[in-house]
Amino acid sequence: MTKKTSASNRVNIGFALATVFLLVLATNRIDQRHFETVQDTLTTVYNDRVVAQDYVYKMNNIMHKKRLQLLDSNTTENQNNLNKEFATLIDVFSTTKLTPKESKTFNDLKQNFEILKRNEKKTEDHLINKKLIDNISTIETDLNNLALIQVSESKLKVGIAQKSLDTNNLMSNLEIGFLVFMGIIVQLVVFYRIRKSSYAKAEQSTRL
Repeated sequence: MTKKTSASNRVNIGFALATVFLLVLATNRIDQRHFETVQDTLTTVYNDRVVAQDYVYKMNNIMHKKRLQLLDSNTTENQNNLNKEFATLIDVFSTTKLTPKESKTFNDLKQNFEILKRNEKKTEDHLINKKLIDNISTIETDLNNLALIQVSESKLKVGIAQKSLDTNNLMSNLEIGFLVFMGIIVQLVVFYRIRKSSYAKAEQSTRL
């Protein structure tokens, strides 16, 4: 009878441990999904927004230099070199993840940059310079729009990350409550089975 009781206890303990293991595994999987969401959001914000914002800033700086060169004949910046730098920044910017609205603005930027380069090849006079200034202003508007998109998209991504963290915090509190509840249930079941086994053993001893 002792061996039978011992075996029953082992089954009870095994049942309790298996239940706890499954609960911990399930909660860990839920937490992992939330952390993956936050990790992906942070990576996206940096690679596609912070870096992209840096590209936009550098392109804006180039346009500022080109504008100064047109307004001040004493500047020594080479237009061809500035155009090459700008073209390189356009290439690297295109490797970032673009939203549909961002894609349209970026395409406008590329087209307006091509127009600027074509106009720069024409004979320089007062009218041409005015047209170039207008071209630069248009490009600066495109760049400002791209900068605003970076800010709004970053805010959106951070909001998603915060929502995931808030959900994870709520789930963690619910998980703790659920684990405590299940722990009590498991203990009640285990003690009930042990007590039932003890009663059965006592009854058999009494009959003997």
